[in-house]
Amino acid sequence: MNSTPNNDPNNETGSPGNRGWETLGGDPDSLKAAMRHFPSGVTIITSGSGENAEGMTANAILSVSLEPPLMLASVHKDARLNTRIKEEKRFAISILAEDQEGHSRLFSSPERSSGLHATHSLGHDRGEKEAPLASGAIAAIECELSATYPGGDHDLFLGRVTNVHLGDTRKNPLVYHEGEYPKLKKGDSHDENRAFMDSPRGYDARLQNFQRRKRK
Repeated sequence: MNSTPNNDPNNETGSPGNRGWETLGGDPDSLKAAMRHFPSGVTIITSGSGENAEGMTANAILSVSLEPPLMLASVHKDARLNTRIKEEKRFAISILAEDQEGHSRLFSSPERSSGLHATHSLGHDRGEKEAPLASGAIAAIECELSATYPGGDHDLFLGRVTNVHLGDTRKNPLVYHEGEYPKLKKGDSHDENRAFMDSPRGYDARLQNFQRRKRK
């Protein structure tokens, strides 16, 4: 482990050791140490129905494409949900709201329930193909499995979106950061006359002009 703080603001070497970085190795603990500082939303991924239903808390999901609509979910190879997705060829993703921390904690536990108990815990809502959906979630996305890719100790499930369900979108999302669930706070409204500065390029623009600019 190397850490060499740099007190010279004119140092432009680009070396992490000269900019106050703490350089760790490429081991699992080092990766976890970095990623715990990356805030993310929280979801529950489900698959199966009735006695075969499985659910698991996950934040490693990704909207991959809009044309066609595709979602990617990363699930540990040893998870019961992994086997269920491969058998059912479909899965659903419920995007949790801020008041659903209990759901996240329950379905991240190794002792989480399966089958009808899991469906009951989620509130009995079901998707088109009967996969459980988390009642009270901000949104839920149903997917049909398109491909499975190996990802180390995880499998990456690529799903074609078949249905999107919107819940109460006025709610704040549940956020996970540094092992906790911090609450989002609404910031102050932007001052239309405020300017911002992109220091590296010396770019200065008025916020109101920036907002009017159309993306080409």
